[in-house]
Amino acid sequence: MRQPPWYVRYSRWTQTSRPEGVRAERRLLDTLKVNMDVLDVPVGPSTTAFLHTIVGGPPSSSPPIVMMPGYAAGTGFFYRNFESLCSRFRVYSVDWLGTGLSGRPKYTAQTTDEAEEFFLSSLAKWRQEMGMDTKMILVGHSLGGYLAASYALRHPEHVQHLVLVCPAGVPQAPDDWMNKYLGDHFSWRKQAFKVFGSLWASGFTPGSLVRGMGPWGPGIVEKYVANRFNHHGDGLTKEEAEIFGDYFYSIAAGKGSGEYALRHLLAPGAWAHTPLQHSLSGLKVPVTFIYGAHDWMRPAHAVDLCGSLLEGGQVPKTANDLTVEIIPDAGHFAFLDQPELFNASLHKICEAYMSEANRTKFPPSKDDGTGFKRSTSFGSDALGSDNSDPKVIRVIPHADGSPPDVVVLNSTGSEEGVPAPGELKSSARSTWPVQA
Repeated sequence: MRQPPWYVRYSRWTQTSRPEGVRAERRLLDTLKVNMDVLDVPVGPSTTAFLHTIVGGPPSSSPPIVMMPGYAAGTGFFYRNFESLCSRFRVYSVDWLGTGLSGRPKYTAQTTDEAEEFFLSSLAKWRQEMGMDTKMILVGHSLGGYLAASYALRHPEHVQHLVLVCPAGVPQAPDDWMNKYLGDHFSWRKQAFKVFGSLWASGFTPGSLVRGMGPWGPGIVEKYVANRFNHHGDGLTKEEAEIFGDYFYSIAAGKGSGEYALRHLLAPGAWAHTPLQHSLSGLKVPVTFIYGAHDWMRPAHAVDLCGSLLEGGQVPKTANDLTVEIIPDAGHFAFLDQPELFNASLHKICEAYMSEANRTKFPPSKDDGTGFKRSTSFGSDALGSDNSDPKVIRVIPHADGSPPDVVVLNSTGSEEGVPAPGELKSSARSTWPVQA
């Protein structure tokens, strides 16, 4: 991680500033072969009311892709996806209000509804300020996925397709879940979790910790980045980790604002106060879920949700509607772990909305990550267990609660049916072919 001179390092507690964060982001974008513009779009009269935006790709009549990061993340987290997606689509990556490099107004919300309003009204204003008169393909990651879903429920007229990447807040918390997962007897682990829950309820956040570490904060983030983003897939190179670490520290150590919404949206354990399991019954736009095979947000919950929506009478509006796609050898940040496969999934979703003229004008190239690997079998081979030839798995639930269809997407992006593995031959829809 790049360090400032010693006299700067020891003359201030927080080792960054917004201008330094902007420069760190630019260093990240300068590693790409595509030009990305950076904007601060006003969404209110205050000087802190603006949404930081990265934009690139050719203007076209196709729906633009709008990518929204997750909690404690920022627009730069999608840097590995920009080159591929911008080859065919207009792409916007936007920091939620009060997060990333967006303005950080004082956060005053006290309820779940007020917290959602803080984020959703500013995104609607952003769309207006950008003059976006077409529907968008709205992509949200983690808590950003939860908020993107809330936005699509509130403004279906703005959304062409909703893509939820490893979304938070899908299932209802099980009854007595703490005893179920931590045991019903005394343990230090359980006591530690109770302390963690108290800190959560008080508004203590990961950003609070990073800021509280002062001059030791950059080192903590550096170690986190080196460990967190090298478990699966295409790990960060040493150069990438250094640049990404600078960027990550800058947005994590910024003034506390939108991060304080965490306790109003999620309970300890990341259980939503208003689970998507219930609210998405009112969704009026197509939705696709994308998960990493090793995501701690379990894909099985999305399979159950899609099946429940089908049972409730919803009819898929597109081939990708109410389906779940699994990126092998990837965790919660699937788009960073396996950018090529993630880009391929998103290309297939988005190109369904391209006109024939635009398909001809912006054809997929051989190296832009739009080609899926071919497979004729399922199981460890289909998942690319040796990491040499990973494949994307699509899971298609049924309305009758029977085991879902499982297909592997071939090199042309079309589906190849595959035999269901033994784990899927039980009657439970949520029985899962990939251990999450």
